[in-house]
Formats: sequence, C-alpha cells, structure tokens
Amino acid sequence: MPAGLASRIADRTARLVRGALSEPPRPPLPGASLEPGFRRRWLCFLLPGAFVFFWVLTFAIGFNWQTVGIDARIYYRGSAAWLAGQDPWGVGALLNGRLFSYAGLPPTVILLAPLTLFPEEVFVWLWFALSLCSAVVTIRALRLPIVWIAYPPLLYGVVAANPHVVLLALLVAGGMWAGALASVVKIVAIPPLMGERRWRALLIAVAAFAVSAILFSGLWSSFLGQAGTVQSSVHAESAGGLSAWGDPALFAVAFISIGVLALIDGRAAAWLIVPALFPTTQYYYAMFALPLDPFLAAAMAFPAQFVPPLVTIGYVATRVGLVVWRRSGHTPRSADLVQSGQPGQGQESPVENVNAK
Repeated sequence: MPAGLASRIADRTARLVRGALSEPPRPPLPGASLEPGFRRRWLCFLLPGAFVFFWVLTFAIGFNWQTVGIDARIYYRGSAAWLAGQDPWGVGALLNGRLFSYAGLPPTVILLAPLTLFPEEVFVWLWFALSLCSAVVTIRALRLPIVWIAYPPLLYGVVAANPHVVLLALLVAGGMWAGALASVVKIVAIPPLMGERRWRALLIAVAAFAVSAILFSGLWSSFLGQAGTVQSSVHAESAGGLSAWGDPALFAVAFISIGVLALIDGRAAAWLIVPALFPTTQYYYAMFALPLDPFLAAAMAFPAQFVPPLVTIGYVATRVGLVVWRRSGHTPRSADLVQSGQPGQGQESPVENVNAK
C-alpha cells in the first residue's frame, strides 16, 4: 500500500474516532425561548410559589425529622460495613422503626469508603452541605431562578442527603470526568449520559467498573450472589416505588411511549427512562426532568405512585402532537425547536451561559 494512501486512511480513521468520542454541544436551556413575561410569571413566581406552598403544607401536617440525612447514613454504613469485613447490603438505617437497607453497587461502596474515616455524624452533615451546594449548582447551571431550589424532589433529596442530588449536579454542570464520576456514584446516571452522547464519560465509567471488578472481585461476588434479595428488600421498603415497574400494563405503555419519544428526541427519552421505568423509583428521581422542561418537572413533583410514568406518557403524547402539527404545514415556533433539542436562532447553550457569568 502506498505510504500516502496509508497516511490518508490513518488520518480519516483518527478523525472518525475523534468525532465518535467527542461530546456534542449541550442543547438550549429548558424554557429559554419562552416569552419573557410568561417565563418570569411562571418560573419566578407561580411554580416556585406552588413549591413553597407544598413545603408549608408538609411542615403543617407534620414533617418527619428522622428523614434529615437518612440516605447519607445508609451510604455511610454500607461502606463502613465493608471496611469492617461485614456485608454492606446487610446494613441500613431506621425510619419510623423500619429498616431501610443499603442498595448501592460495589463501585459506590468503594468510592465512599475513604469518607468513613470521619465519624458518622460528621459525614452526614458534610454530605448534607454538599447536597445543598449541588442543588444550587444545578439550578444555576440550568439558569432557573434560585427559588427553584424549593422544587420538592430536589429539596427532598437535599434533606435526605441522597447522592442523587450530587449526581445531577455532576451531569448538568460537569464535564467528562464529572459524568464518569456520576455513574460511579449511582448507576442511574448512565441513561442520561447516553442520551447526551457523552461517550468519553461512559468509557471512563466502564473502565472504572471493570477495575473495581478486578481489584475487588470478592465484593462483586458478594453483591451478585444476593442481588435478587437486595432488589426485593428495597422494592418492599419503598412500597414498590413510583415508576411503572410494578404494573405490567402501565410499564408496557410507558416503555412504548419512551421508545416513540426516542425517535423524536433521544435525549429526552434517555432522561425519562429512570423516573418512568427504573425499579423502585424514588420521589427525588423526578429531578431528572429538570434538564428537559421546567413544566414537565413541575408535573412530576406530585408525590404519588405512578405519577412519573403517567406524566411521561402525557409528555410523549404532546410531543407527538407537535410533530403531527408541524407536518401538517405549520411553521415550527422557536419553543417547539427548544423542546425538540434543536437550538433556535440566537440561543445559547448551558455551557456558554454558565461560563458567561
């Protein structure tokens, strides 16, 4: 083979590989193209007012203070048990006299193990502070009014000090390494990373999982040997969760809906997989709707079973209706372009907006 031809083939191959692994620019901000007055009324006053009312009602009825930091305790005790030579999935924390078990994957156990050098109370309050900072970072990265920190699933995650809040901040405000770290914190970060086409972050996450399986094979063997039991325990403790997982008919409809949405907007479909379909979906998983649309996120904030899949189905129906409407000969508005993940004229990306501050 001539040297010149070989060099051209190598250069083209390198360009293809770099193109496949490069992370695409982030889409427009949720709600960025709304008419300014409408955006100000709904995003600055009406929806945040509803969120504040939710918390006032919660405290009036009787807030359970045992929930403060409970998830941080569970994660702390799982890693501490492993370092002590015990079973991480045999520990948990009590809430109203009920045990809520640890269910993190082995990489999460390993990641948090160094932090167990702190006393448990110190770890809990440090993680609570980290969760609060992460919530602020998320709201600012999405350029929502700061009062959106009262968004119930987000603030509930902060109160419980659940790693999901830190995970979301890593996804929306971080780069390649932050995305990979989010996958190690909780595996539910993988679908959004796929939807965002952040392949380099996913490759690093896969490598981290592989290294953990090689270096800590005993921990993985212990987990795999009782994975079914762990899943059953968490499912029972969460009363089945909020997703469609426990209802075959609803699951089928939600699954098909997300499949249809993937044909229209793969990014949105990837973000909605976890709240709509993931086993034992918790209330704070609804915050995965924040990077898509503030009104979608607000609709998912109702704390009731099957709300995430039902809202997802309604969202898909709306998106399909917009596609049919556009194909009937109407000119798409900029708001439609934003919801479909296509930047409108003069719009900035989240990265540009954040860096401009």
